[in-house]
Amino acid sequence: MKALNVFLKILIVCLFTFSCSNSDDKQIEEVKLEEVTANVIFWEYTADTGNNTSRLRYVIEFQNPNDIAVNGYYRIKQNADGLITTAFSTNKSPCYQIGANSTCTLSFDAEDSHDLGKLNSIDLISVEYIIEV
Repeated sequence: MKALNVFLKILIVCLFTFSCSNSDDKQIEEVKLEEVTANVIFWEYTADTGNNTSRLRYVIEFQNPNDIAVNGYYRIKQNADGLITTAFSTNKSPCYQIGANSTCTLSFDAEDSHDLGKLNSIDLISVEYIIEV
């Protein structure tokens, strides 16, 4: 029994001596990131191309002002004849990663047949880039 008491005392002393410290002297510093900006360079919707099709083309440049690379997603909100739609990107989309102090240019060019219907207009409402955390 005496040996057990000695063992427990040694164990308690070791735990106090070698256990992790609760002191905050090694805090991890959080980096405050600036927002990635979006510059719409070009946006054009042609309701009738003359080939029984319509065409949407745009070029958007995303600017990362941070000193580190960022990963994120863009949302492009548009008004198609009164119907508000939002295009979301994924981690497989262009501009998912933007290098430090760099830009990424997103280009889109699609022509669709009027066989299923014809839109008169597609107007851009907003472009947003959300940094992944």
